[in-house]
Amino acid sequence: MFTEADKEAYIQAWSQPGALTGGLNYYRAANLGPPTPGNESEASSAAFRPNETNDATNLVVKVPTLVIWGEKDTALLTGNLDGMDKFVPNLAVKRIPDGSHWVVHEKPALVNQYIREFIE
Repeated sequence: MFTEADKEAYIQAWSQPGALTGGLNYYRAANLGPPTPGNESEASSAAFRPNETNDATNLVVKVPTLVIWGEKDTALLTGNLDGMDKFVPNLAVKRIPDGSHWVVHEKPALVNQYIREFIE
């Protein structure tokens, strides 16, 4: 789906000093990861583990939220949507059955349509 020019543009952008820091810091701050030894039963391999200062009530998203999900994403599985509505009460989910992790590149018109409909 990506042309050689697309790939080169990504490589060039990500090669800039500090370019990946923001994205990596998101995951560092999110406290996501495999369960700690002894706590395997409380979480799956990529579950959230609240730290001492956060409980689940602090994680509720209070704004209308749109999630567009490519169902063929091999990195972010559709099971991640299960229970999301408990933390995002005003949630709209648009599933794209033949979309992958790169659904915004694969189906740009459909993604844009979903965003436009949501913000209207």
